[in-house]
Amino acid sequence: MTDSSKSNHATEEDFAFCREIAGRANANLLHAARLLPGTRQNFFFATYAAMRLIDDTVDDDFLCRPAEVRTQERNAMLADIDKWQGQCLGEMEEGPLPAQVYRALRTTAHCSDLGETPWTGLADAMRRDVREQPMPDWEDFLAYAAGATVAPATIFIYLLGAKPGATGFSWELPELPVHYAADLGIFCYLVHILRDLAKDAERSERLVTVPDSLIRQAGLQKTDLTAAIRSRNPGVGSLAADLRQRASSHLQAGRGVLQSLKPLIGPREQLALSGLIGIYESLFDRFSADYFAGMADAPALEQALRKKLLPSQSES
Repeated sequence: MTDSSKSNHATEEDFAFCREIAGRANANLLHAARLLPGTRQNFFFATYAAMRLIDDTVDDDFLCRPAEVRTQERNAMLADIDKWQGQCLGEMEEGPLPAQVYRALRTTAHCSDLGETPWTGLADAMRRDVREQPMPDWEDFLAYAAGATVAPATIFIYLLGAKPGATGFSWELPELPVHYAADLGIFCYLVHILRDLAKDAERSERLVTVPDSLIRQAGLQKTDLTAAIRSRNPGVGSLAADLRQRASSHLQAGRGVLQSLKPLIGPREQLALSGLIGIYESLFDRFSADYFAGMADAPALEQALRKKLLPSQSES
């Protein structure tokens, strides 16, 4: 809980706290952000820590509770999401974010023209998760992904192109950050889904963010996905092929946008962006060659790709 009695000015300890929270995920986006200049890193880790905290609370805590407990605690969880959004937008001090993260946001995001879209987008996706709303078709998936994955991608893109000033960062590029982030963010998210399908299905069917219609078209049921994956059911291969085809269309669109963005950002920012997308493209290619083998190979391949494409990173 935020302690409003403390100063709102972030310290190095506050940013170190944010880095520790962000580092728990060991995400590719995190490794790419470590290539950015220091002030951009502080901004990234403040915002990413805030997003990780609410996402982990929903996915790793709330959605893994027994059904009767979720029913009893749903309204309280939704209220926490509302407070989280208020903190992230600078509308309230007290809420579920620790004081260190709130102060870091006050010093970075709240002094920029990032805007409210990433925060409201992720909050809407988290509310959908907590309400356990069904995802019947592809349009529902895209609406969910606009918050769940495009939101953090938009902040990353913002930090690649925003200009530092006396009072904070400002955006001056021809298009809004979400224009550059949307397709690449969805492509990376689909690669995440392909990578983590077995793990997510085993933990809880509520963590499988694949539209019901796609699962049915593959001759599968969400409740039986774990057994289908373990038995290498051909339907799982069909589902993966469908997801890869959809991912490919977003990759192609994203590559065009990427070419227009690269000349507008600095060399370190270009390296971070190219390395990040390169990791996902390589994972995507591996899943295309043999999906089941690709899932097994993904952890080691990802580590190797980070060393190769994000060269300043050490293995973690």
